[in-house]
Amino acid sequence: MFVNDEHESFLDKPSAQDGVWRYMDLARYLSLLEESALHFARADQMTDTWEGSYGPRNQELRPVLYGEHYDMMMASAPSRRQFMRQRFHMNCWHLAEFESAAMWDIYQREGRGVAIKSTWGALTSSIRAERDVFGARVKYVDYRKTFIPERNAFDAFLFKRESFSHEREVRLLMMTGVNGAESTTASEPEAPVVPIAVDLRDLVQDVFVAPDAPQWIGDVVEKVTARYGYGFEVRQSDLAKDPIE
Repeated sequence: MFVNDEHESFLDKPSAQDGVWRYMDLARYLSLLEESALHFARADQMTDTWEGSYGPRNQELRPVLYGEHYDMMMASAPSRRQFMRQRFHMNCWHLAEFESAAMWDIYQREGRGVAIKSTWGALTSSIRAERDVFGARVKYVDYRKTFIPERNAFDAFLFKRESFSHEREVRLLMMTGVNGAESTTASEPEAPVVPIAVDLRDLVQDVFVAPDAPQWIGDVVEKVTARYGYGFEVRQSDLAKDPIE
């Protein structure tokens, strides 16, 4: 279930009506229909190796922050970081009212990309799993100047470097190895990908096919969607249309 309380790390949530997009390849879309689940990836499997990390500004301030405990905290920092990166899973969405040409370029993979459009409210209310799922906007900062809060383990996963700001990410995040997880021992993290059940009828508003996709891709997406019993409107992105003269 989505935890919509006033947790100090998740105060910067979008409004319920704000648009969110999930860009994916065709295989992932078919998996979504088949499993009715969002795939949460473990933090240590993400392409950005800075996930769950701190920066130079934190290094500068830690002697004051930790005081007499500084040496002890620094000695355990590498193992603590590795442990936490194996104990958080996330699912990432693009926050926007309109589709993004940049996101299509990243995800469409030779015109075989698909995007689903939803809202933050629909996304969070669609979660059916019993496990606690949190969420908020990701903040893009200069790690040389910005101190990343270290008050709890969630905070490090809600900041990214400014170079990733084009992602406009809102992130669903859950701590794994607890709350009903199959693996609960410190030495055994959960699988790299954990499916979280959702109600697709609550989640999906529209389905878009990549702008450069051939016609048959759109036809397949529409037919397969109907075969699974969903009436989502499937449309091709018009970003590749010829300009008006």
